[in-house]
Amino acid sequence: MYIKEICLEGFKSYASRTLVPGFDPFFNSITGLNGCGKSNILDSICFVLGITNLQQVRVANLQELVYKQGQAGITEAPVSIIFDNSDRSRSPLGYEDHSEITVTRQIVVGGRNKYLINGKLAQPSQVQNLFHSVQLNVNNPYFVIMQGRITKVLNMKPPEILSMLEEASGTRMYETKKEFVLKTLDKKQSKVDEINKLLDEEILPALEKLRKERMQYVQWSNGNVELDRLKRFCVAYDYVEAKRIRDSAVGEVQRLKAKVTEIDNDTERVKVEIQDMETNISKLTAEKEANLGGKVKALSDEVDSLSKKLVQEVSVLNSKEDTLKGEKENAEKIIHYIEVLKQSIEEKAVAVQKSKEGLADLKKRVGDLSKSFKEHEKEYQAIVAGKSSGNEEKCLADQLGDAKVAVGAAETELKQLRTKISHCGKELEEKRHQLMSKRDEALEVENELNSRRKDVEKVKIELESLPHKEDQMETLQKDCAIELELIQKLKDTVQDLSAQLANVQFTYCDPVKKFDRSKVKGVVVKLIKVKDSSAMAALEVTAGGKLFNVVVDTENTGKQLLQNGDLRRRVTIIPLNKIQPSTVHPRVHQAAMKLVGKENAKLALSLVGYDEELESAMEYVFGATFVYKTTDAAKEACPSECFYMWFFKQCETIHYSLIWLELMSKFYLYLSPENNINCQFMYGFFSFQLNVLQVAFNREIRTPSVTLEGDIFQPSGLLTGGSRRGGGDLLRQLHDLAECESKLAGHQKRLSEIKMKIADLQPLQKRFMHLKAQLELKMHDLSLFQNRAEKNEYLKLAEMIKNIEQELVVANSAVKEKQTLYEKHVSAILQLEKSIRDHENNREGRLKTLKRKIKATKSQLLLASKDLKEHENEIEMLVMEREAVKQEQSSLESQLASLRTQIYNLNLEVEEELAKVDTLNKNHDQLQSELDSIRLKSKECDFQISSFIKEQQKLQLKLSDIKLERKRLDNEVKQTEREQKDCSMKVDKLIEKHAWVATERQFFGKGGTDYDFASCDPLKTREELDKLQAEQSSLGKRVNKKVVAMFEKAEDEYNNLMSKKNTVENDKSKIKKTLEELDEKKKETLKVTLVKVNKDFGSIFSTLLPGAMAKLEPPEGCSFLDGLEARVAFGGVWKQSLSELSGGQKSLLALSLILALLLFNPAPFYILDEFIVVSLKEGMFNNANVLFRTKFVDGVSTVQRTVASKAEQVISSATYNRRKKW
Repeated sequence: MYIKEICLEGFKSYASRTLVPGFDPFFNSITGLNGCGKSNILDSICFVLGITNLQQVRVANLQELVYKQGQAGITEAPVSIIFDNSDRSRSPLGYEDHSEITVTRQIVVGGRNKYLINGKLAQPSQVQNLFHSVQLNVNNPYFVIMQGRITKVLNMKPPEILSMLEEASGTRMYETKKEFVLKTLDKKQSKVDEINKLLDEEILPALEKLRKERMQYVQWSNGNVELDRLKRFCVAYDYVEAKRIRDSAVGEVQRLKAKVTEIDNDTERVKVEIQDMETNISKLTAEKEANLGGKVKALSDEVDSLSKKLVQEVSVLNSKEDTLKGEKENAEKIIHYIEVLKQSIEEKAVAVQKSKEGLADLKKRVGDLSKSFKEHEKEYQAIVAGKSSGNEEKCLADQLGDAKVAVGAAETELKQLRTKISHCGKELEEKRHQLMSKRDEALEVENELNSRRKDVEKVKIELESLPHKEDQMETLQKDCAIELELIQKLKDTVQDLSAQLANVQFTYCDPVKKFDRSKVKGVVVKLIKVKDSSAMAALEVTAGGKLFNVVVDTENTGKQLLQNGDLRRRVTIIPLNKIQPSTVHPRVHQAAMKLVGKENAKLALSLVGYDEELESAMEYVFGATFVYKTTDAAKEACPSECFYMWFFKQCETIHYSLIWLELMSKFYLYLSPENNINCQFMYGFFSFQLNVLQVAFNREIRTPSVTLEGDIFQPSGLLTGGSRRGGGDLLRQLHDLAECESKLAGHQKRLSEIKMKIADLQPLQKRFMHLKAQLELKMHDLSLFQNRAEKNEYLKLAEMIKNIEQELVVANSAVKEKQTLYEKHVSAILQLEKSIRDHENNREGRLKTLKRKIKATKSQLLLASKDLKEHENEIEMLVMEREAVKQEQSSLESQLASLRTQIYNLNLEVEEELAKVDTLNKNHDQLQSELDSIRLKSKECDFQISSFIKEQQKLQLKLSDIKLERKRLDNEVKQTEREQKDCSMKVDKLIEKHAWVATERQFFGKGGTDYDFASCDPLKTREELDKLQAEQSSLGKRVNKKVVAMFEKAEDEYNNLMSKKNTVENDKSKIKKTLEELDEKKKETLKVTLVKVNKDFGSIFSTLLPGAMAKLEPPEGCSFLDGLEARVAFGGVWKQSLSELSGGQKSLLALSLILALLLFNPAPFYILDEFIVVSLKEGMFNNANVLFRTKFVDGVSTVQRTVASKAEQVISSATYNRRKKW
């Protein structure tokens, strides 16, 4: 990368826009009188490079860089530099694809400052990174030697000399970044200190206070729940006692009255039955013959009717079989005809192919004749125009003139090439002589380079032999982070679900020391697993309060828990060794499945999963209830009359008036004029209700039944149902909790496996990173050495000799080619002169011959075109015939497909007729057997008549006993009615005062619920209620009701701060670790750089001043990382101070140090401001390839560019024998 062009406008003495173009890549010089703006061009370069020490550009502030500080009407000073970036190997990082890079810096009066890179705004840091990546740090320069500053290098302090070494090694950019990172670390530490102070002084004390208040609130809230439970228990006990007395009295009165009514009815019924018996006996005798005779006749008629239908169906079957046979024959004919058409299509295709082959021959003949015709005509026109043939573009005279010009040019080029060969030969001998003198030095460099390459290969082989991939640890760490995130999410979910299910948690203290907690199995609801999620609502209704019972192994364990377990709420305990399971008898189960279907009626126990040891407890909870699945409504609508008949027929089969009173009310609601409900829906609705009722109330079953919606049908006639919003939520939440816990365990297992892999991989990772660092260091060392080796004088001479030899080979080859070309052009001239003479002699004869050929070819072409047209028409006819046959084949194939479909349908119809015939045969046989059985029943009618006579005698004896019983019952009814009236009033008052009694009275007195009067003494409970009311009243005055929300908010703030603190501390540790690694790399790089620079420093100084030595070493008692200072020795005696040196010796010493740094890592260009020769010395003019002259015109600096001649540039290049970028 080097400077191609500089543009200044309003910068210092350059008031107007000044363009400084055409910089030479090697050596440029700027000259002019003192004060005319030479150094201002250097200042503009430093300004764009981002110089911060404005004293080096001789100003106090940026505003002074503007022409006359903005007082002449110019208020801004933009400077642009265009860099040539064609050498990609030395391109800045990120700009390898740009052939040119334009950097602009603009300063405006008032202090505004901006950068542009390739016309786009850029941050100063981005510009500095661009220049630092190619060793152009203008704030610590070793590529810029300002006017009179060469000896000031020696006055630098040790750290400043070290910074120049860092700049040469490329580590200075790292120091700048490191300072920024250290400032960031200080900010992060201050942030951590603020967080710690906030935690210690504010959040933790407030959090502790809120935690205590929350404990008080939880205690008060739990007390309220317990208080409400005790109040409900006492009210429920009062209600049950009053209701028991009332209901028993009501039931007793009704029972007695029913008995009286029943006795009266029995008296009348017995009298009527005695009279009816007499009538029935006579009727049975009379009707016997009539009924049995009529039924026999009806069955005989049905048998005859079926016989006639059977004959008709057989005839239809025969007809369809004949039709099927005919269709199959037609299909076979069509298949045969299709085969014939396929053969015809193949024959047509063969004929078309043969015709196409003949057509190709004809087309070829026509093409050949056409081509021949055009060639003859073209040649005719060429001869007329004075050409020797039709392929020539120019006439013979023009060709002769061109050939003479080409001979002159070839002769000139031959002379130039021979001159060049002579010059290159002399230069080659001179370079070869120089090359031999540098051979030993080149061998030493080559051996050192091979040694370094072997070191790099050795480290590479060791690195590749490690069984470790570079991204393996990163992948495991990413997997670990993902698993941690998933585990945290699952823990949050489990925590939320557990909070929602707090009421099913059973907590207790060990009643005795070393208590075996495996004896306590847990709450029933947590011991089951629902197999069918649709049955959750039904299972909750089935179990009721038993879901919250606690299962233990023995009654002793339960007793210990109740006495010493410190239980926080009342519980019901199920001991596995004492509980009496209630299960449905297999016979009852079979009867239920037979009645409503196997899939419709299932035991609740079969819908849950549990451990085998819990079987008796689960049978106690779920074993005595059926769960009924809803069936779909009738699929076809039926007429209203049919539905009514079906409904009332079902009513006759049910004898429970209470249940059907409810069903009837629903029935009349749906049949009201406002509801236009079809019979299909009604049939489905009542079918479902009847199926459930049949299971619940069937005499063989009589088992409680529950629907999936939670409706309960008790055998006693009690129905419970209606809206159940959120039915099954408890079991569903427990199911979700179990799934989350299972997933959590899986992810935790996966996390532990990943951590084990990471631990196993740590040693390999450490070894891999160590080898990788070694490889990078050695490769960097090799790269630096290769760069220096490439600039070795021997290699440059070898390259120059090779180029000269290649130029000689190319020049000799070119001489041969030009000689051949010269001879060819001379021969062409002779040939053209001969052709011109021959053309004049034979022109008329050739024209006549070509006319005859044109006429003959044209007639042949017309005949061939006619044959081609006829052949194409013939092919077109054949193709059309083939397409017609194909269409016919397609039509027949569609007919064949239709016939096959028809044959398939006929086969189905034949099979249906066969099925009908079989059905009729079976029905005929069945009716015939019924007719035979009825004839046997007439004998059984005689036996019934004799049994009626015996029953009549028993009824006479029963009538006398009934009359005595009625008198006793009348007295008992009056006494019971008085007791029933008093208890009824008490029950009504309790229901009116406590509305919840009406909804929960079904659980009063049941075991396993909160209203279990058997396990809890009502008198003791009332004493506990009074005591708890007093405690809650006192505690409620001190409790903060908003403490839960306040605690959660404070806890969230605490967690957020801890998360931020952990993030900051992790970032600090990572940054520190990275800085330690980079410091180590920097140390190694500086060590290598110091060795090489010291070597070159001493070599250059001893060359400039024979008998003297120089070196860089750290000050006494310090390491080289603390700083470096220059030491000089004369005659083997090292000087204690550089003040003993003369001015010239100091200049040579400073020059040696600068050149050693440049030799180690060359910069893209170097700037010397009046360094060795001043701007007006003669050497400046003689050696520069491009010379820029500055001068004042009307008080403004201007620049004029002068280029040395080509010969002067060659002499200058040979004199310096090196390439030096400015």
